[in-house]
Amino acid sequence: MLNSFYDKFIFTNTLKYSDGNFWLVHLPFMLVPVELMVALLRRNDADLNQEIYYAIKEATLRHLLRQFDLNFGLQGQKAIEFIQAFFTASGWGTIHSLDSDVSRKRAILVVEHSPFAMALKGKTKLEVDHYLRGLLAGIFSAYFAQNSDCVEVKCMGLGAPHCEFLIKPSGQFKLDSVMTRRQLRT
Repeated sequence: MLNSFYDKFIFTNTLKYSDGNFWLVHLPFMLVPVELMVALLRRNDADLNQEIYYAIKEATLRHLLRQFDLNFGLQGQKAIEFIQAFFTASGWGTIHSLDSDVSRKRAILVVEHSPFAMALKGKTKLEVDHYLRGLLAGIFSAYFAQNSDCVEVKCMGLGAPHCEFLIKPSGQFKLDSVMTRRQLRT
């Protein structure tokens, strides 16, 4: 038994190991030690962090959502619940929706036990969850049917009790915040 989320995929034979690769439905994936991904974040480089964010956001929109065959217009809230369950079960931390307003195209998500923030707690001067920010921005851009961005407004790596992410349409973030300017291109 892996966890209740992945056990369902094992039972339905949609989680497979074939030719030296893991496959979930039709999506290839691998198990990666957190330290390999944290190595880039450890640099405390705001420009590099932005590059990671925008690359992950684009890959999520162009590839990941298509491979999962998620249609937010038809699946709505159930698709968001699937995404939260998938990333939580996959070791990205426990993800909770704090607030979601589809009409205003905004969401606030909380992540407890982020592996990146736990690895860098007290060792960083910058927010650290850029991989997750990019994933959330891509997912919510599709969900809201509008280009959206995501800013980590609280980071456990910087001493907060959990990580908190604000997602809203691109261009609606106030760039007078140093935290926002570090995370988004101006």
